[in-house]
Amino acid sequence: MTTMRARASIVPDTVLLLAACALACGGLLIARALAMEDARRAFSGEMIRQSIYIGIGLIAMAVASRTDYRLLRTLAPQLYVVAALGLVLVLVLGSNEYGARRWISIGGGITVQPSEFAKVATAIAAAAFAADRGATGRTTTVLLGLVGFMAALIVVEPDLGTAIVLGLAWFAIAMAWGVAWRYLGGLALLGLSMFPLALAVAIPDYQRERLAVFLDPGRDPLGSGFTLRQVEVAFSAGGLTGRGFNGAPSALSGVAPRSSDFAFAQLGEFGGALVTVAVIALFAVVAWRGYRAAAGAPDEFGRLLAVGLTTVIVLQAAMHMAVNMRLFPATGIPLPFVSTGGSALLAVFTAIGILESIAAHRTVHARRHATGPRSARPARRRA
Repeated sequence: MTTMRARASIVPDTVLLLAACALACGGLLIARALAMEDARRAFSGEMIRQSIYIGIGLIAMAVASRTDYRLLRTLAPQLYVVAALGLVLVLVLGSNEYGARRWISIGGGITVQPSEFAKVATAIAAAAFAADRGATGRTTTVLLGLVGFMAALIVVEPDLGTAIVLGLAWFAIAMAWGVAWRYLGGLALLGLSMFPLALAVAIPDYQRERLAVFLDPGRDPLGSGFTLRQVEVAFSAGGLTGRGFNGAPSALSGVAPRSSDFAFAQLGEFGGALVTVAVIALFAVVAWRGYRAAAGAPDEFGRLLAVGLTTVIVLQAAMHMAVNMRLFPATGIPLPFVSTGGSALLAVFTAIGILESIAAHRTVHARRHATGPRSARPARRRA
């Protein structure tokens, strides 16, 4: 009876849920506009696929939100191993698209991107490891190894953007865990000092060319610099209110990954500055509610997990938008909830579901401490 009563009192974070759904609607608007542009139809195969992916993601979110997140602490080792095997498998069997081997084809035109699920699994494993131990030099190094191993497998694909997101998520978890600032500062300096070596050895030619275009915007305007020039044109054409989601010709028509890697620019062209500001505000809401769930989590695992998942979502969004606004070199990283791609949508909605579970248990925890046991309540005064 007590368990049933506790479950009944678990309520979702409606604000977080609405923010995620509103962002997903932005992806549907892009798919509809592209369908209108290509075939003058309100619906297309791409829009139908995006709708199905969102539906599956919402189901995954609902299941995760109704599952006690503390179960993930027990499953963390298995989830980490499965995610690592997926990243190894993509290096062996993955298909090469846009110069990277990130996807595994499972037939019927459906592909799976293991790195999207690896981000969630790594956050779970890191939170589970840290929650059981104090932040010492040895344990911090082991935690860095857990995240670094996943990041290294992702860099080999190569997918530098996702690896950077994982690295920054490690910093966020480490700070929340209580790692000394001198340790974090030393690692940051070490990473910066090794960047030239990584640029010369580990980063492929096409990513070096992206960096060159970023540093020299006028470089090869009809070749490697064409995409970012068209992104600028798209933002300029959108103005304040946009050109509308009615199939008007787009400046990004010649850019292949415009509904994924450049989704923010596409929203800026179709919806204008008002829509882009709204998107930024929605991600700010996701950050607020995610870190709020972390602050009120009833245990250390929930707190660190909420910090890790929220940081992954928010930093990925920030990096995508920075690339689109030419504030960061192109990395090929999707905009959470908005960009096309079933793996990305399923992973991010699952992460939101876990945050919902943590927030819900926060509500129950707060109620129990606020009311206290029945015998401890003060006696009602008589008039």
